[in-house]
Amino acid sequence: MAVQEENVTRTVAVLNSLTPIRVQCAGPHFMKFLARTRHGIDGNLSNASSTDKISDDEDKFEIDVEYLRTLDPKEWKDQDHYHVLGLKKLRFNATEDDIRRAYRKIVLKHHPDKRKAQGEEIRQDDDYFTCITKAYETLGNPIKRRSYDSIDPEFDDSLPSSSDIEKRFYETFSEFFTANARWSEKKNVPII
Repeated sequence: MAVQEENVTRTVAVLNSLTPIRVQCAGPHFMKFLARTRHGIDGNLSNASSTDKISDDEDKFEIDVEYLRTLDPKEWKDQDHYHVLGLKKLRFNATEDDIRRAYRKIVLKHHPDKRKAQGEEIRQDDDYFTCITKAYETLGNPIKRRSYDSIDPEFDDSLPSSSDIEKRFYETFSEFFTANARWSEKKNVPII
């Protein structure tokens, strides 16, 4: 870099020549870069937060289209609401944000207008989109969700055997305390 003072030029610093180095592409930042390029988003960091959610959503939400097509809107009370929204693995561990993002994702893909534009036949009275809406209405409301979770057929309500209690008391009951802590009125449930 050169500095000019009263028509005098002096050299302040000289750049070294560039040397190539080997870089191994790995780690969470590289995976986020791959997710951005896979979804057609340029390398700007301003888009990074939205791509983080995209890659996280792919891991969390598994939409089962075959299951959705088997649903009857008249029997929406008997459906597995978590399965409808693609939250079958998370179930009661899904946060309100997870439920909201899963609903938005499934609505973007399976809205009747969008499917009609793609050439799919839509039956007005018998479309599974109604089931998607009912699932979100149930899981999106904390009171309705708590009521639904209380009768969730996937929840393991079984008690440990007496031999498990004697051999592995802390390991056995820590699982039960963790699983049933959500029913407590006090939020800081002690974990054994």
